[in-house]
Amino acid sequence: MTFDPRESIRESVSKRICDHEECADEGTHRAPIRGQAGQYHWFCLKHVREYNKAWNYFEGMSDEEVAAYRHNTNTWHRPTWSVTGKSRKTTTKKAIFDGIDDQFGLFRDDPLGMESLSVRRPKRRVPGPVAKSLRRLGLSTEATPQEVKIRYKELAKRFHPDLNGGNKEAEERLKRINEAYSYLVSAGHA
Repeated sequence: MTFDPRESIRESVSKRICDHEECADEGTHRAPIRGQAGQYHWFCLKHVREYNKAWNYFEGMSDEEVAAYRHNTNTWHRPTWSVTGKSRKTTTKKAIFDGIDDQFGLFRDDPLGMESLSVRRPKRRVPGPVAKSLRRLGLSTEATPQEVKIRYKELAKRFHPDLNGGNKEAEERLKRINEAYSYLVSAGHA
């Protein structure tokens, strides 16, 4: 007969008696002892169910401690700090991302760039056909490519034949808008 170490483990485990008072059944289920890391009670199935039903993790904690615990679950109870290492109250978003090449505007306060629409820019010289196309879209010669795209989408939705019940005037207007936008794209202004 060969020695099987698993048999000796099973025998030692099977000799445990339920930790519940007045119970002589076999203790096959372990349950953690509160406040004693790595220490366990051994219960029979009936008493481990009772123990689990009565378990209250927050027992003995104040309301503030429970609130702090719930707040810290967002970060899995790991320490956190701001990106710059300074207090969040004194750090602005601009200071945090200062020096980052933000080509797509992901770290701006206004990621869509809508704030820039109202900023006054110096007048620039625009060729005649480009100015005519911009006017057709209802834009000034200072319009940025982003403004052109936004305005085109807006006008295309407004004058689309499906939304205007097949109105011929709206259809003709949409054709002129499409021509103007196509020209601006080919000229590099959209």
